[in-house]
Amino acid sequence: MDFRQINAFIAVAEELHFGRAAARLNLSQPPLSQQIKGLEEQLRVRLFERNRRSVRLTPAGQAFLRHAYEVLRTAETGAQAARRAASGEVGELRVGYSASALYSDEVLQAIVRYRQRWPGVEIRLLEGSTRSTARDLEADRLDLGVVRGPLPDAVLDWPAERRRLVSRDPLLVAMPRRHPLTARRRVALADLREERFIVMARHLGTALNDLLDRLFAVAGVRPQIVLETAEMASLLGLVGAGAGIAIVPAAVAHHRSRCVAFRSLADANAEIELFQLLPPTPTPMARNLCAELIGDP
Repeated sequence: MDFRQINAFIAVAEELHFGRAAARLNLSQPPLSQQIKGLEEQLRVRLFERNRRSVRLTPAGQAFLRHAYEVLRTAETGAQAARRAASGEVGELRVGYSASALYSDEVLQAIVRYRQRWPGVEIRLLEGSTRSTARDLEADRLDLGVVRGPLPDAVLDWPAERRRLVSRDPLLVAMPRRHPLTARRRVALADLREERFIVMARHLGTALNDLLDRLFAVAGVRPQIVLETAEMASLLGLVGAGAGIAIVPAAVAHHRSRCVAFRSLADANAEIELFQLLPPTPTPMARNLCAELIGDP
């Protein structure tokens, strides 16, 4: 049984005339009769009583007609659902992100626009490091990544369309509000040799830590790390409590605290990149969010 047979049956049942039904379906009458005959053979019932003067539904045909309409309605509902899924209008979008990525106004505004435009999509936000997000994208556990650079070497080997730069953020020194260095507008890493540092937990393998390691090495500074934390909000809280200082993306400063002061980092290349990463075969939902972030990938 196929949709052509069902459509043919409905046309004959409504017209009660094979000639008119054939014209309605843009068929000649013999193929239409063959479709009805084939359907009756599959169902093992007669659907129509017909002679040279009239065509009428049998009791079996009347019963089948109700279900035939339902089959077509269900098929159309399924077709609409398939079209919506294919265009990225419905489904679940799994987005991996670096700890500081959601402090970015660009990212937050893109997600807000996306939710407004595609309300049928459920967004799952999953925090991880740049490395773990890249691995999850390769393994099809994520649909999109919004991560901090520097990117791992393995990701640099990806095709350019799978890794797109979203923005660059200056790095800032976060320090307690009453710290002596708040008297300066800009601070160099060399000025921080004696300071106590709070960093993101090393076991997370964050891109921010990778970048800071490079900058400290260039500046010839060995930082005194006294605390590690798994969350950016906790890091800022510890700074505000006077436990030490930290170096963070400028986006973090938008969420200010009365207890934390931010100053520009004067060293060369003291900026951190924000990237959008895609899996090998992006979904329509992922491409739609890409369009909100930086335009069509």
